[in-house]
Amino acid sequence: MSKVGIVTDSTSCLPPELIQKYDIQVGSVNLILDGQVFRDQAEISPAEFWSLFKDLRELPTTSAVNPGDFKDIFTKLGKSTDSIAVIILSKALSATYPAAVEARDIVRSERPGLNIEIIDTQTVAGALGFIVLEAARAAQTGKSLAEVIQVAQNMIPRVKFFAGLDTLKYLIKGGRAPKTAYIGELLQVKPIIGMTNNSGVIESLGSVRGKRKCWLKMADMINKHIDTNKPIHLMIHYSDNIEDGKEVKNIVTSRYNCVEVYLTPFTPVMATHTGPVLSLSFYS
Repeated sequence: MSKVGIVTDSTSCLPPELIQKYDIQVGSVNLILDGQVFRDQAEISPAEFWSLFKDLRELPTTSAVNPGDFKDIFTKLGKSTDSIAVIILSKALSATYPAAVEARDIVRSERPGLNIEIIDTQTVAGALGFIVLEAARAAQTGKSLAEVIQVAQNMIPRVKFFAGLDTLKYLIKGGRAPKTAYIGELLQVKPIIGMTNNSGVIESLGSVRGKRKCWLKMADMINKHIDTNKPIHLMIHYSDNIEDGKEVKNIVTSRYNCVEVYLTPFTPVMATHTGPVLSLSFYS
């Protein structure tokens, strides 16, 4: 087992095989569908979510990871390590960060020698996932908690996240939309949002008419946000259609030197706030 335990939340969109390989512990954000609560990824899969989505009487909502879930994770890890790095989504988007802090304080009162460091990554989705992945790789090589935290902090300004949406109405309803969202929704264009400037909040990155044009524009935009002369690490997230994800994967990998590529579904909790979406997370 790694010297340092690694914890994240379910919005990280990491492939299950990587979660298992690096022994990453995942706290599930909660999803509320017609009054019923599901733990993201643990009690509802992306496929199950989309099968229910169109027939819901009310738009779904979400709530942060339960502090009790984090407490259980910390207690479990504390049996085999004295150091835990908790790497989670932007606290501007969710109450998951304070939930982790609450759980840490409870566990510390019971286990004063357990070191638990919590990082607000100021991002989400695969951008968060890549930070977690690099931290987990560092932990697996025997790095100390301070060294693992430094790896994660160094990754934060490098990772970028784009999402091309069918509509902004879900982000608007959830209060997470950029200020310009309402105008774009009225014009019925395909909005592109993202997290690229480390502000921790959703940014409006442009808009186009038509789904494929949206994908091509996102591929173009990669060049503006990272050094594409360096090898690129890429994660493509799809919602209800994996074929869209495969097509975007082909578009991006045909243009850039991608040395690490994953195709993953958006988690149900993320999809709740975006509706149908195609998203890119990447860094170089």
